[in-house]
Amino acid sequence: MHRSFGCAAGVQALAERFPGKPVYPGLNTQFLGILEEQATWTEKCIGCGECMLAEFGGVCPVTRCAKRMLNGPCGGSTSEHCEVAADKPCAWQLIFRRLQSIGQLDRLEKIHPPKDWSKACKHGHRGEV
Repeated sequence: MHRSFGCAAGVQALAERFPGKPVYPGLNTQFLGILEEQATWTEKCIGCGECMLAEFGGVCPVTRCAKRMLNGPCGGSTSEHCEVAADKPCAWQLIFRRLQSIGQLDRLEKIHPPKDWSKACKHGHRGEV
């Protein structure tokens, strides 16, 4: 087991680099970006205040899913791409593959209530799409 005491972007970076290992957040995030390559930052956390990365194998559906779906993919995505942004991977395919690789597909059986946006970072996004 790996636990990251970095931001949620750090947890996701570790999850991507260690595909067969579970990674758990040790705090709620205040920083929002991750460096993909020199001068290229990708938003992987919006500071929602209720980090759910442990539930989704280190992939955040709130940030990575264009529709912020918490209980599975929308009906319009393909097995690889997002319906809203066809150039981006479907977050739920990433979540499924990640949970499968760490033997935690049973996490997908839980139903998650809507996010409580009152807990979001004051300086970050507040759930706008």
